[in-house]
Amino acid sequence: MEYDVQSIPVNQSNHAAQLTQLLQAEFSLQRHGGKAAFPLYFDAAQNTNDASVSQRATSAAIASDNNDAVLLATQLWLEQDPKAAQAYPVRLQALLVDEQTKIAQELLTQCKKEGIALDFLPDFVDQNIRNNRIMGQLQTLLASKDLKDDVFVQTAKIHLDFAEGQYTSILQRIENILVQSSDKEAEALIVIKAFSLQQVGQNTLAQQTLEAGEQKYPNSQRIFANLLDIMIENQQSDAAIEKFHSAQLPLYLRQQIGLSIGQRLLQQGSTKQTIKFMSTLPRQGGLGYQINFVLANALHDNGQLDSALNTLSNVYGGLSWNASELVVKWLYNAKQPERINSIILQRTTNDNEPGHVIGVVDLHLQKQRKDLAYELLNQSLAALSDTDAIRYRRAIMHDQDGNGQAAISDLKILVEQHPNDASYLNALGYTIMVRTPDNMKEAIKLIEKAYALDPKDPAIIDSLGWAHYLQGDVAQANQLLSEAWSLMKDAEIGAHYGEVLWVMEDTDGAYDVWQRALEINDQLPTLRQTLQRYAPEMLTEAKDKQ
Repeated sequence: MEYDVQSIPVNQSNHAAQLTQLLQAEFSLQRHGGKAAFPLYFDAAQNTNDASVSQRATSAAIASDNNDAVLLATQLWLEQDPKAAQAYPVRLQALLVDEQTKIAQELLTQCKKEGIALDFLPDFVDQNIRNNRIMGQLQTLLASKDLKDDVFVQTAKIHLDFAEGQYTSILQRIENILVQSSDKEAEALIVIKAFSLQQVGQNTLAQQTLEAGEQKYPNSQRIFANLLDIMIENQQSDAAIEKFHSAQLPLYLRQQIGLSIGQRLLQQGSTKQTIKFMSTLPRQGGLGYQINFVLANALHDNGQLDSALNTLSNVYGGLSWNASELVVKWLYNAKQPERINSIILQRTTNDNEPGHVIGVVDLHLQKQRKDLAYELLNQSLAALSDTDAIRYRRAIMHDQDGNGQAAISDLKILVEQHPNDASYLNALGYTIMVRTPDNMKEAIKLIEKAYALDPKDPAIIDSLGWAHYLQGDVAQANQLLSEAWSLMKDAEIGAHYGEVLWVMEDTDGAYDVWQRALEINDQLPTLRQTLQRYAPEMLTEAKDKQ
């Protein structure tokens, strides 16, 4: 990508002008973000020949999420200061994103020649562990003959092999690397060695490795946590718990490591021990919900359903829906589904999240308990303040059950409250059109208003196209439904579009669209009714394939 770095003139002989430009760049960064600020910083960096300005340009490039800009800025930065250690990992990342592996290899060689340690490489591997494209290039880079004797390269290769599960290979090489490593790298390597031993079935030696590591690095939280984990796996849970309680840990680590212990105990089926241990952990702080979630599962597995439900009542945050889902699962399994709605309604009120109601309604329907689904919807509409999504869900249920008037009543309330909401206008217009066709003019007026508000919504385009079809304007219907189908492959749109194609005697086209619609949702009533009228053999074929 080319940047017009001359867009703002700079008088290179005028220090005041350069300062003014830097201030403009800083102002632009703060007010408009990295994308706007980068050209200003880059121009200033060229004119001042100041590596610190190039570093600022690099930061702006990163903030703009523009890899080309990062490459430009880091190149200039290193030209001005080849010993700028911070620039190398940033440029390496940008080069690998751009798949310039050869240049990346030259960069690492340059780094070594400048006398800068490649100590960033192990962390670099860990940071890109989920990026397969970069990890593949790292394999090539770390195999370079020019770099093979570097201890940080060897350490990075251990990290890379660890990510790929090459445990035997790691164990064959790691001792020699450990001897050469700094304390920072050694801690990580000890954990990698122990885990690798564990993976090849040498649990006792793995534990001994961590115990030796703890003696050498008594303040290593990473070694401590992994040691407790393997002690539990080696059937030494009492000793691990005692060791945990004896440690002087800050609150966040006490929660974090304690949570890991509880999960491990629960996986082993030690429910009573899990309950006893998890009950000792502090709830205040960031992991309180997670702790209660594990404790609730342990209580349930121990046959204490009411205690488990009571504990789940204190689980919100990122696990809020998971907790609501467990309430439903446990009570259905206990054949007590009638208890679900009151609990979910309370959770919805506490969490101010109507999505709980919608989700549980769907779970009720999966269990063929439509009565409980309607009950929850009705109770929620009476008890909650934010009910739009809930009312809309009830309207859909009414419509699916053939109760068009009830669906229309709910949708009219939504439209009255949100007269410019295109989705609600469209839903009301479409429902009136198909459920009460005598009110076609009212329906079309609503759909046309929705279309004026959002002419790119495929659902609205579908409704308008279907309205034209029902009024006999097949050509306009075909144009609109073709557009809707191209925007979104939806089974209902497919049902409508296929019917229009059929009427236009494009039977092959209709079959193709209907076949795709069946693949999307072969249970959709609208689609099945359409096929029953025009191509019932397709329903038979779909059933045979099942």
